[in-house]
Amino acid sequence: MSRRPWIVVGIGGGLGALAREGMSSIGTRGWFPLDFFAINILGSFLIGVVMALSVEYDILPAEMRLFFGVGVLGGFTTFSTYMLGAHNLLQHSVQEALTYLLGTWGIGLVAVWSGLLAVRSAAAWMQSRGGEGNEEEKS
Repeated sequence: MSRRPWIVVGIGGGLGALAREGMSSIGTRGWFPLDFFAINILGSFLIGVVMALSVEYDILPAEMRLFFGVGVLGGFTTFSTYMLGAHNLLQHSVQEALTYLLGTWGIGLVAVWSGLLAVRSAAAWMQSRGGEGNEEEKS
């Protein structure tokens, strides 16, 4: 790993922040802060993918996990924008704020699980395809 992981994290964070700004064009739909919601759900899915590739399958080196997990996704998703969305909704309706808070939390957990499952399923599929090829070669 690099002696200066902060450089890797900083570059990733800058790219993540640029991606967040790009997605912010989705904007708010009615009372719902769709941009913050979409960013947080996508980021949750992607952190599941990054962690599965890095920790479970050792495909993504530690430096790349820092780049994507801490840098890019840290710059892309932020708790502060999540809370700002909730605060703005509270000005309108407690029910809408709770819907946003709990919906983002619940769907975010499902998105992390989905990212992990996607990588696990792809790895199992690739392993089964490799296993079939090896058995055919042995015959």
